[in-house]
Amino acid sequence: MGKKKANGEGSITKRKDGRYMGRYTVESKRKAVYGDSFEEVRQKLNEILNEIAKGAYVEPNKYSVEKWLREWLELYALPTVKRSTYISYEGYVRIHLVPEIGQIKLTSLSTRDLQKFFKEKAGTEEKKGLAPKTLRNIYNMLHSALDQAVADHKILRNPTLNVKLPKVKSKEMRVLTVEEQAVLQDAVSRVDELHAYGITFAVSTGVRLGELLALRWKDVSEKEHYIYVRRTLGRLQKVDEKGHLVKKEKGTPSTEIVVRSPKSELSMRKIPLFDELWDDLMAYKEKQNALKDALGSEYQDQGYIFATPLGHHNDPKVYQTLFKRIVADAGIESANFHALRHTFATRALESGMDIKVLSALLGHAQASTTLNLYGHVLPDHKKISMEKMRGNYMSCSISGSSDDTSADAPQTQDPTISTIEDARHNQEPTISIAAEDIQGLELSGDTNTAMPQIRDLAIDTNANEKQAQAS
Repeated sequence: MGKKKANGEGSITKRKDGRYMGRYTVESKRKAVYGDSFEEVRQKLNEILNEIAKGAYVEPNKYSVEKWLREWLELYALPTVKRSTYISYEGYVRIHLVPEIGQIKLTSLSTRDLQKFFKEKAGTEEKKGLAPKTLRNIYNMLHSALDQAVADHKILRNPTLNVKLPKVKSKEMRVLTVEEQAVLQDAVSRVDELHAYGITFAVSTGVRLGELLALRWKDVSEKEHYIYVRRTLGRLQKVDEKGHLVKKEKGTPSTEIVVRSPKSELSMRKIPLFDELWDDLMAYKEKQNALKDALGSEYQDQGYIFATPLGHHNDPKVYQTLFKRIVADAGIESANFHALRHTFATRALESGMDIKVLSALLGHAQASTTLNLYGHVLPDHKKISMEKMRGNYMSCSISGSSDDTSADAPQTQDPTISTIEDARHNQEPTISIAAEDIQGLELSGDTNTAMPQIRDLAIDTNANEKQAQAS
């Protein structure tokens, strides 16, 4: 009779099918792990043996990755995330994760398994893969699901922690030129559909399509000339209480219009309207009221600003069709509705708007998000802003002339006085600028003015006398 193996003992052998098997003993029971290479199995085996030694070993269970992900979707994701997010999660699990790694035991799922999954999903030069942003979304969802598995003592550690993903490449945004924007707004003013004015309103405020169509007249402050973005409207797949997507059947649609809270908490915001935009919005309201009076009981007023001709909310897909038709008639190529938001942001920065103010108007969670998206606009903005600083600059007359035209002449040396001796020799006052005056130059957060506030630079005209006394 053979001697029983003690806890922690293990061995690795190569199987006939070419794979490797590592065996270990726990509580007098022999168990096994498998892998495609000796090194992979050795790493798995060492981790298990270390866990046994520390008393942190988790008994392998019959949960597959598929079983856990579906359970996580129903118990943890469905009650806590927005329906649109849940629908994305369900698709990631059903379309991508289950076919590739769904049959792996949850306790056997390794970082290498996931690295291989993401590498294959990223595609190659010959085979197109998923976009880096989609891969990041799948990773984030999987990380949350496996974190919950750790919390539920299904696994000891989260295998997503050391997975490396391809970098998300910035996608070139479509921004309308100033000429295209003017042509589009002219085309909007010539169509029969009154609610098409929402296109001009969107390019002037930066609101998203769902936010635009969810606006109601009660979201308008007539006293302050603000609009309040409080909700978004979209068409979403129906989901039952178990988290299953409702399938389309004859006479029963599988989707519905849903009005919900915006993308994030900071997406709930107020946007000030400049006078011309406010006047046009009020003129639009008068026309809508006239239409309401003309239709009488046929008009079912739901309070939406950019409502259908009968007063209902607009369907985003139907409104996008209207937008595409107007864009085509205007001769503008390759522009979707979201290009209006990009165009607003670009025009704002071109006009000198503070990046923090723009971030607040767009409803971004962080100013860095706005900067990453629209930083390409800032180089010219910086040059223009520095030109505006000329009015605050007082020449030291280093060139020997006090004529203002000398500012335009090429400079062959640094226009500063570097030492006390230079100051004495030139008999010119030194420029005294406190460090905090330079470092403290800030951009205003006032969403009404959105213009830089620049501190005055003080000149110490008694510098020579003070320096002489000090010496």
